[in-house]
Amino acid sequence: MSVLALCIMLALPSAGDLDRALDEAEPPPALRASFRAELSTGRAVRRIEFDPYADPGQRFRTTRVAGDDPELDAVVADWAAERQPDVRLFADDLRASLGDGRILSEDDGWRLEFRHKISPNDGAVDAAVSSRMIGRLKLDPASGRLDEVSYSMIEPLRLADGLILMSYRQRYGFEHSRRWGVTYVSSYDVEARGGRWGLADSRRLEVKIMDVSFGLAGDAGQDLASASPPVPWMSAGLP
Repeated sequence: MSVLALCIMLALPSAGDLDRALDEAEPPPALRASFRAELSTGRAVRRIEFDPYADPGQRFRTTRVAGDDPELDAVVADWAAERQPDVRLFADDLRASLGDGRILSEDDGWRLEFRHKISPNDGAVDAAVSSRMIGRLKLDPASGRLDEVSYSMIEPLRLADGLILMSYRQRYGFEHSRRWGVTYVSSYDVEARGGRWGLADSRRLEVKIMDVSFGLAGDAGQDLASASPPVPWMSAGLP
């Protein structure tokens, strides 16, 4: 049974909050965001800035480089190559990813545990990982707004190149703009462990979004489709 149907059937006090929370995570197509972000891997740090209203060549800039990490540089380059890099701040396909689920009671409220549906935005590796993931969604107990979404892989996965992905975990933290009525991604971290030929290693990426400022785009027909998590980067550097 789907998560939304389960909430309605059980008549949970927060069932309406869940639907509203998902609505607020789906911004209007014309909404744009300027932001700063820090990306780190433990070996290196990169800071970036994005301003959709700047001249085309100045919209996405790297403002700090500390440490040497080609994999992190590839993540930054991939983000910069997005047609609209600010789409990564919006979990606009979260509702569509909610598969069968159950309600977990916790001390600070309740949490939804659900099977992750494969998204049209998922690549081949993303889809393989997604099919083995369990998601957990938590609303803020005071406001009822989206607070955290996390995913973890429930069993190892052998990829086509022979890599065995032993564990994979990702987490999204959210904040809310009262002025614009939108809930956006404020932090993201992903960690994977795997290897081949009896060797194993791990990779971790942390992203913190700072100084977010929203506005309206002149082009309301922008492509508002969330980018997939950087799974290929996570697996590429493992032995």
